[in-house]
Amino acid sequence: MTERSGWLTLALMSALFFIITAATFDSLGVVLPAMVGELGWSWAKAGFGFTLLGFFCGITSTIPATLIRKWGVRACLLVGTLVMGLAFACLARADGLPRYFAGASLAGLGLTLLATVPGTYLLARLFARPSFAIGLYFTIGGLGGVAGPLLYRAVTDVTGHWRSYWLVTGALVVLAGLAAMLLVDTATDVGSAKDSDPQISTEGWSVRAALQTPQFWILAAAYSAFLFCGITANSVSVAHLTQVGVTAAMAGNMMSLQALINAGARLAGGILTRFVSAKTLLAVSLGLLVIGLLALGAARDVPMMLVYAAGIGIGYGLTFFAASILLLDYFGRGPYLELFATVNLISTVGAVAPTLAGLTRDQIGGFTPFFVGLSVLVALVLLAVIMMRAPHPRQA
Repeated sequence: MTERSGWLTLALMSALFFIITAATFDSLGVVLPAMVGELGWSWAKAGFGFTLLGFFCGITSTIPATLIRKWGVRACLLVGTLVMGLAFACLARADGLPRYFAGASLAGLGLTLLATVPGTYLLARLFARPSFAIGLYFTIGGLGGVAGPLLYRAVTDVTGHWRSYWLVTGALVVLAGLAAMLLVDTATDVGSAKDSDPQISTEGWSVRAALQTPQFWILAAAYSAFLFCGITANSVSVAHLTQVGVTAAMAGNMMSLQALINAGARLAGGILTRFVSAKTLLAVSLGLLVIGLLALGAARDVPMMLVYAAGIGIGYGLTFFAASILLLDYFGRGPYLELFATVNLISTVGAVAPTLAGLTRDQIGGFTPFFVGLSVLVALVLLAVIMMRAPHPRQA
């Protein structure tokens, strides 16, 4: 591998992750109020579409691993691009719940095929010390969360309708997917390089042996916690804040700020792992998620909203990064593709967040009780992480 091909692959996969993030999780929560208003849905039904997006993003996580092992990364990216094109066509033409649900489901599958599973797989193979590259990849992807709400407002200011937004973002995803499919480096593997990251295990873990350790399941729980919290914030924070008297513009700005902080936290994680253990970063990030959830529930003014944006933003970004890096550090490069895909599959539990949040609002009148309950669950995961130690394979 030339150094140029590694950085080119990083740039292509990062650009693809950026536009996918902007167009899916970090757009749907902003577009939903307009869709709900025009099409007359309840928030529980609208939230179920967000649930389907997260559910299919998680439940299909082993599909890219299978495609990559059998037919290669390019085949995975091609299939994902075609699926995404169909997903955004459905969303743009949604005239009722069935087409909306179909579009959200296909977008979840397309995201899995195009984003973190193939992205982290390629970067773990292309860089001898991949933590910074993965952190940068996650950071650029996270910046899509900043761009999504801004792009939505820009498109709708010009066209006057939410349908055109789905058409524009769908076209961008397809173009980025095709470019990545054609140009990424799929041949190089530097796993045996002499300057490989000493933090990455070389103990010869198998997928089966890793799945039998409590550490894998703790990391899966932490990964699920970040997704649960992220989907919750992205899907209902605007609706919650406007319900308690915050303007829609301010609520949207806080969502963008949270996404910007989220992206910065991922880059910081890639740098900090040279000085601070990934486990410490994971524990800190989970604690910040708890603080962010409680602040979101109590937010009525700008100072508390800033606490929410910082807590969720840093917690989301660092948990995403640190859990992924610990999986690589603890179990090595060999089984990483399957293990990361499995973690994503397990984290599908987070997809129920919008539906549960919507039901809470419909039944109780607000989202705050849901935020409090979720913070308790995240705190339990934090305790497990604090007690966790690095695993070692059993001797035969």
